[in-house]
Amino acid sequence: MQPLLITGTNTEIGKTYVACGIARELKRRGIDVGVFKPFCSGSREDAELLIEASGSGDDIEIVNPFYFEKPLAPYHAAMLDNLEIDISKCFAAFDILKQRREILIVEGAGGILVPICEAEGEIYSFLDFFSDCAGKVVVVAGRELGTINHTWLTVKTCKEKGLDVLGVIYNDIKPAEKKEPYLSNPKIISKCAGTKIMGAVAYNPDPKDDAWKKLTDNILT
Repeated sequence: MQPLLITGTNTEIGKTYVACGIARELKRRGIDVGVFKPFCSGSREDAELLIEASGSGDDIEIVNPFYFEKPLAPYHAAMLDNLEIDISKCFAAFDILKQRREILIVEGAGGILVPICEAEGEIYSFLDFFSDCAGKVVVVAGRELGTINHTWLTVKTCKEKGLDVLGVIYNDIKPAEKKEPYLSNPKIISKCAGTKIMGAVAYNPDPKDDAWKKLTDNILT
């Protein structure tokens, strides 16, 4: 199965939370799932949570080959630390994990155009990285005011690069109000961006909530 590539409209939108929920559900179904968080900044907690959720037991140095103490974009964090990001090291770990597992969940950092490194005089971003991974993209977004622009731009950018966008998962990082624009934004985005609404995850849902089953069904079909 092609890798599942998780991006978001912004940082702190719930990419790890959603990725962990999907990983748990895949594991519950008896699917051998692996996780890959190539770049962590500020903390390795996201990678640790992904390993725990998947039950993969893979070493964190493979799951997260690049870690920076400063909570910044990889390109900026590496530059401040006088380090060079070798993207081939990243793909070496990616290839190992991909071969080990039935499905590999790959989580980005921040949004799709977060810079990673410089290659041949140009900035290499997560858009380029996901393109090289040759997987299927899931966009994690919110439903609040402003999400139409952020989400449409993300989906449009991915499609223009030739990426296969499965759809958008709406994640409530705070209790969602049952009024506009929360109610209508997902449908408007679906029409504008020409992409599927894969489902919504309510604020702090029970890990056993049926939402994860429905979301995973949409991913697998």
